[in-house]
Amino acid sequence: MYKVSVIVPIYNVQQFIGACAKSLFGQTYREMEYIFVDDCSPDASVNELKSVLTCYPERQSQVRIIRNTENRGSGATRSIALAAATGDFVMYADSDDVLVPDAVEKLVEAQQATDADIVDAAYQRLLPDGTLGETVTPFHGTKETMMRLLLAQNTITHQVWARLIRRSLHTDHQVDFIYGINMAEDYCIMPRLLFYAKRAYIDDIIYYYRVNDSGTFSSWLNERHIGSYLSANRLVGEFLRDKDTAREYTYAYELGMLNTIHRALGIIGIADIYWWCSYQPTIPLFRLCKRLLCHRATRPLLRGAYLLLKGIYVRKMTAKG
Repeated sequence: MYKVSVIVPIYNVQQFIGACAKSLFGQTYREMEYIFVDDCSPDASVNELKSVLTCYPERQSQVRIIRNTENRGSGATRSIALAAATGDFVMYADSDDVLVPDAVEKLVEAQQATDADIVDAAYQRLLPDGTLGETVTPFHGTKETMMRLLLAQNTITHQVWARLIRRSLHTDHQVDFIYGINMAEDYCIMPRLLFYAKRAYIDDIIYYYRVNDSGTFSSWLNERHIGSYLSANRLVGEFLRDKDTAREYTYAYELGMLNTIHRALGIIGIADIYWWCSYQPTIPLFRLCKRLLCHRATRPLLRGAYLLLKGIYVRKMTAKG
């Protein structure tokens, strides 16, 4: 039986971590390890976690609670937890979300049936009023097509949770979370893992993702986070430059970078973008697009061009499967 390590960062989630912990400790799968990392949370989140744990004596020996000496952000916190993990597979959970009771069991069963390195599952949005919203099913297609759609941006989800991941994908290929990348940190992880992985999926809902009141990704993308966002994109680009020698994913990545630069230009100047992410497209069309993005008058036109090119590309990839 495989051992599964569940990684949970903790920061300012006193209101929600009790429900999260109950859903984790109540899993039907027994061979588990739980690694919680307290990122210097200012509230009583850890006390709430410990209180819930007393109700699950059979799980107490499986739980580790690590405390950061200073607030380090989600990227570094996940990296610390990953380094402490000993399971054959890892799962990531946000500390305000909830898993269904047999989530791990279903993922492990799918992995054993397919020998996959990554198993994706469906998740459902948990709205602020406590009601359930949209169900998001995993991509039904090849790993290569999924990779291309992910890189093109805003086409399929790239979160690390609601997935079972073979831990050796991280350790054998040095795919880790990066200190300072706390916005789009999932995006800088999933393409690198997927590049090496055999993938499977199930359509069962195994995870409830809590939608907070703080707005969309666009509202979070501000001067505080822009460096992290651009650094994540740079990291993926450098990885593909070194590993994707056949250039199978170049078009998708450079198409996605038009979206990244357009978003960033709404907040900082082009010189600052170059400092964070010295992206130089190789495809002539995208070189032209990048130059036009530098001029305020042509940015709306270029936004339309990105959406048009992406639409054509997504239809092509989806038909290909």
